[in-house]
Order: sequence, then C-alpha cells, then structure tokens
Amino acid sequence: MALALRVQAAPGEAASYQWVDAQDPSAASPNALVTFTDHGLRAPLTAPASLVDGQRVTVRVTVSSAVDAVPAAGARVTLQARVAGTTTWQDTARATADAGGKVSFRVRPRRTVHYRTVTADAQWWRSHTSASTRVQNLPPGKPVVLPAAAPEPRSPKTQPRADKAGADAVVSRIPDEVWKAMKGRSWRRGCLARSKLRLVRVNHYGFDGYRYRGEVVVAASVARRTADVLTALHAAEMPIRSMVLVDRFGYSERLGGADNYASMAADNTSAFNCRDVVGRPGVRSPHATGRAIDINPLENPYLSRDGWLPHTYWVGRSHPRVAWRSSRHKVVRIMARHGFRWTYGVSDGHHFDG
Repeated sequence: MALALRVQAAPGEAASYQWVDAQDPSAASPNALVTFTDHGLRAPLTAPASLVDGQRVTVRVTVSSAVDAVPAAGARVTLQARVAGTTTWQDTARATADAGGKVSFRVRPRRTVHYRTVTADAQWWRSHTSASTRVQNLPPGKPVVLPAAAPEPRSPKTQPRADKAGADAVVSRIPDEVWKAMKGRSWRRGCLARSKLRLVRVNHYGFDGYRYRGEVVVAASVARRTADVLTALHAAEMPIRSMVLVDRFGYSERLGGADNYASMAADNTSAFNCRDVVGRPGVRSPHATGRAIDINPLENPYLSRDGWLPHTYWVGRSHPRVAWRSSRHKVVRIMARHGFRWTYGVSDGHHFDG
C-alpha cells in the first residue's frame, strides 16, 4: 500500500491531517485536527539610559515568540523614536532579524528620546509593538548656574547644535543669503564694503552646557583673530549664551541699523552692525568698523545715557564664567591675549575692541 499525507489548512488558524491510500483514495484514516495558536511576539530592546550629546549608541533588539522564545528569524523590525515631551512616534530605521532573531541599530539622538520597535506581520506571527525605552541626552559641558533672581533673556533665537568636535572655526566671505539679510539692517549704503567683511562660524558652549554653532560678521582685518579668540573661549569652556547674526532682530529706527536693543535683551553676542551708539543718536558705533565684539550683554551691562542696558540686575555682580567685573576675569584675559581690549571696563562690560 502506498500512503500519502493529505493536509487541509486555513493559514494561521488550523490544519487537518489524514493518511490516504494513493491507489484507493476512499481508504483514508480519520482526520487529525491541529489548531494553531498565535502566541505573538516579543521584541524587547536595550539601550543605554543616557548618552552625551553628539555620541552614537547601539539599540539592540531580540525578536522571538512570546511563549517559547523561538527566535523570529527574518522578522522585519522598525525602530521608532519619540522626542521627550511630544506624542508623535517617527520611524528612525529598519532592519531584518538574523537567524537568532537579533537586530541592532546605531543611533545618534540629539534630544532625550523614547525608543520602541514595531515588528511587521508575517506568515507565522502578527505585528508587535514593544514597550518603550528612554535615552536621556546629556550636555557635553557644565551648565551655567545663575542666581534665581537673574533675568532671563527676552525673545532668544534658536541655534543649531554643533556637529563637529572642537570649535571648528571657519572664516569665509559673506555668502549671498547672509548679505541679503544684512542689507537694510546691519548694513546700508555708505557702510563698510562687503568685500571688507567676513563671516566667522564657530562652535561655542551655551549656558545649558550644550555646544552650538554660532556666527558673527566682522571686518576682514580681525576675522582670523576673532576665530582664534572664539576657539580659545571654546577650549576654556567659557559659555556664550547666544551667537546669531544681529540681523535676525530686525531694523531699529533709533539706531539706524540692526536692533541692538533687542539683541542685548536676548543676551546675544554680536559684532559688525553699522549703527549709532546706543543712547547717542548720530554718533557712529565702533561696531560699524567691524572690529568690536559684544559678549554676553545681559550679564555684562552697558551704562548708556538712558541708564544701564539691557538690565540692572548684574550691575556690581560677577560670575566666574559669564560675568566679568575685572580685567583678571578669565574671559577678559583670553580676549586680551588675542588682541581684544576691554576698552570701557565695567561701564560697557560686554564690549571688546580688536
């Protein structure tokens, strides 16, 4: 007798088996019913609890059946991320599990994020979403600790996080998009020619300990020294709250140039601005020459004819990292070593001339 095994199956649900005489199909054994139970999957992921901003870490996943832990070889796994404080999950990467059901992802989160995995439907399992794991992003530098009563900057502007190591200072001619923003704000006809200006882009530590990509426009004659002194401040981890082009604060009728009032109130470090002296209409500011730099103006106020600007809190107060009241302060000494004078001392604490 030649026997054959007959199978009737409903995919993923059940199957019946019986032996049949190949020469006499009417001769068959009773049906044997096998019912399939979907035990589901599990795909726990492991990742470091924290990382320093800019570093890469590995997220590891092992996909297997939920009951007997059989590896789910070939499972298609999507890694999803949700930035802390938000509700939206976004796909970050996809991979296929190996023979042991293992998958790994190399990630570089620039914020504190939650990760989870989603496994796609397949012939032998249904889709599965894992529990989430939180990875905290930590600053590479030491955050500035200020007194509780210290004023906060008004209308600060966003900056991108630094991508490269070190200060990575780059000096260039003024790009078209920067020149377009400058015209009618920090530059107008009769000011220093575009060919005599340079853009300096450099990484700096912020007050929160993170590294940011900042930029200032200066005269070509001091551009290299500006890049060098900002590199030295970065190496010493002397924080700069903000360093965006002053044109982002718009035009000021009072000053006849970019709005330095708003820039100071935002605690923004800036340089070239073809404008009048604050509080002295008609008197051209040293910033019009492109050789002056203002650093952390909120913590290092200026005594104008209209009083202390942008705030009075820091008058007479100092801070070892961000507010100087003496030529012995580390920031003032670094600036001096690179040829930038603290010209007016405490009466214009944030101003340096190159």
